[in-house]
Amino acid sequence: KAEYNLVKNYVYFDQTAHPAQYTGSISILKLSLMDEFRWRAWGINAQLIYQMNSNKEIIRVPAFMARVSLCPTLPLFQNACVLQPGIDLFYNTAYYASAYMPATRSFYLQDEKKIGNYIYMDIFVTLMIKRFRIFIKYQHLNALWGENRYYTVPHYPMEGGIFKYGLSWSFYD
Repeated sequence: KAEYNLVKNYVYFDQTAHPAQYTGSISILKLSLMDEFRWRAWGINAQLIYQMNSNKEIIRVPAFMARVSLCPTLPLFQNACVLQPGIDLFYNTAYYASAYMPATRSFYLQDEKKIGNYIYMDIFVTLMIKRFRIFIKYQHLNALWGENRYYTVPHYPMEGGIFKYGLSWSFYD
């Protein structure tokens, strides 16, 4: 998939969190590739994104992002239930992401802290029995080791490792 955007007279908040306007035009190109691969019991969902723009000083986005899920589908008890253990991986290149200003509830440009250039990892298990489904997930497995350098927005660290679970049971009318 290819997307092209042409932005004219772009209004933004500069490094001092004051409003500014770029009177020229900015070209933004986004190329993405997404597919689901199946081989026997194994499944891989992958999304790769490449982004570039003509003015990296005003519109800042990571050049490359990737999201990959790897999980086998294992039928159990003569196909009475299905087990899916798996792993989700997310990566983006380092870039100067916009910082957040709580007073104005807006994002502004900053040149102090780059974020990205690390893998964010989740592990999960899903069990489906007919119309009943349960999932268990440990989000941000990387938090268990190494230093905490994971950010979604500069100066706002990602939450640490967290255990999540859920139940779903569909009923017929």
